[in-house]
Amino acid sequence: MITAYVPVNGTLTPVPVEVGSAIPAEAVWIDLLHPTDEEMTFVDVKLSLDVPTEEDMQEIEVSSRLYIEDDAVYMTAAMVTQADTSAPQVVPVTFVLAGHRLLTLRYAEPTPFRHFTSEARRHSLPCGSGEEVLAGLLDAIIDRIADILERVQGDIDALSREIFPSAEGKQKRDYNAVLRNIGRSHALISQLRESLVSFGRLVSFIARPSTEKRPKATERAFKTIARDLAALSDHAGFIANNTSFILNATLGLINNEQTGIIKIFSVAAVVFLPPTLIASIYGMNFEFMPELAWSWGYPMSIGLMVLFAVLPYVFFKYRGWL
Repeated sequence: MITAYVPVNGTLTPVPVEVGSAIPAEAVWIDLLHPTDEEMTFVDVKLSLDVPTEEDMQEIEVSSRLYIEDDAVYMTAAMVTQADTSAPQVVPVTFVLAGHRLLTLRYAEPTPFRHFTSEARRHSLPCGSGEEVLAGLLDAIIDRIADILERVQGDIDALSREIFPSAEGKQKRDYNAVLRNIGRSHALISQLRESLVSFGRLVSFIARPSTEKRPKATERAFKTIARDLAALSDHAGFIANNTSFILNATLGLINNEQTGIIKIFSVAAVVFLPPTLIASIYGMNFEFMPELAWSWGYPMSIGLMVLFAVLPYVFFKYRGWL
């Protein structure tokens, strides 16, 4: 699907473009969403570009993601999509600045694109050129990443309260569920950090010194975006460290509980070992055992078993091992 956005009184008006029709000359943003091969060829010819294919967008080399060709700037970055579901994904999105027109190529529908297009249609925004539209899109992407980081931070705080409850709120923990939640949070943080790194490179690439002069407002916007990306990267690193601490603490608590269970079995084994020894001695089938003829032999053996069962328990209790 090809959609051209035309600035009208500070807002962006979407204009669907069919293959074979004309692209509005005043369009500052052309968005390709799940384009077909026919649509890709049409845009390449109309705009004199060599838009990368979906396979090209998957390349991870910086030289394949950030480059200049025929005075057009090609930039591909990783975006996190479906972050509100249990299966978030990282998808590549390509931005192409050709003159003062922006072209975007994507095979997913990230939330920031929907929010930006909705805001640009209803409210007056700086959208008179492709650079301003790119700055607005990047700002929307940063806001979305910040919202996801805040949510993950809240999830980690909730996990921390569950793992380290107050003395009044001790309860049985479902460690399987805790580990699953920690794993999901850690995976999402890793995806967000990957996205932040890719967009940090993109902004550094587009904001580098060039012979083409941009409006000062656009330059300031890119610098602000670069600072925001750096701040979010630091915050994502902090949350990742906190997640690792929570994971280590959870594994430590699981180990403590397992150690406690093993301790109980060890104490039980030690407590019952002497009585078992005594019972084994008097269970031997020797012909001559003097105690068998004693009238108080049976009570004596029972007493010995009870005594040697109590003594280890008392000793462990005295040493603080129980």
